[in-house]
Amino acid sequence: MKHVLRALAAEQVKVRGTLAWRLSFIAPALVVCLCVLQLLLSGNAAPMQDGAQAWQRFAQAVLVLWAFLMLPLYITLQSALLAGLEHSERQWKHLLALPFPRGAHYLAKWLVLLALVFLATGVLMLLIPLGGAVMVQLHNPLGVSGPAPWNFLMSRGAAIFAASVFMISLHTWISIRWSSFTVAVASGMTATVAGFLIAQSARFGHWYPWSMPMQVLAGEGQKMGVAVMAGLAGGLVFLMLGLTDFLRRDAD
Repeated sequence: MKHVLRALAAEQVKVRGTLAWRLSFIAPALVVCLCVLQLLLSGNAAPMQDGAQAWQRFAQAVLVLWAFLMLPLYITLQSALLAGLEHSERQWKHLLALPFPRGAHYLAKWLVLLALVFLATGVLMLLIPLGGAVMVQLHNPLGVSGPAPWNFLMSRGAAIFAASVFMISLHTWISIRWSSFTVAVASGMTATVAGFLIAQSARFGHWYPWSMPMQVLAGEGQKMGVAVMAGLAGGLVFLMLGLTDFLRRDAD
């Protein structure tokens, strides 16, 4: 454990000079801003009589855009940035030549990516009420009123994060396994676009890693438990598989 903590400390120093931390605020802010602007400019939204339902409708719209599009792209870019810190300077050979457990480096990358996704999810949960408040002051097309739906936000936010662990493990392996930044980004973008179709499949949508966060929001949350369990189980299994592959192969 102490080796993992030391590797985490080193990762924190390296990440400090990159876009990774800023992206954790920019990505959720962009999603909230897009949803607010779309509602303000569309003119098609009918105000709801129940302010609590209006709040939930707004929150659901933001979370759908986040889980369906921005979250997969965010994980793709962050994983590529984290692995690129070593790939760009051919540092893997140097790191793995040190008297230090190889697996600690891999686990540190995975944990940092996990923390960045957790941070971005938390920022999104805080920005949704702020976006709703701004919308109320400008036009309030949905009829939002009363307190923000914190229970709904916390439960859905936690479930979306848990369901994304499978994606996090996959992209950690992909970005470390291949030194090309293009491969890491292209694979994530392709999988995200494919998810637009696969997520609609009653047979495969539940099990496709890039659509699992979206399954949390399907219907009234009936599929949330399955998505969370599949995301966590798949994430842990693929973490072990990716770690095993990393330990067995030579560094690029």
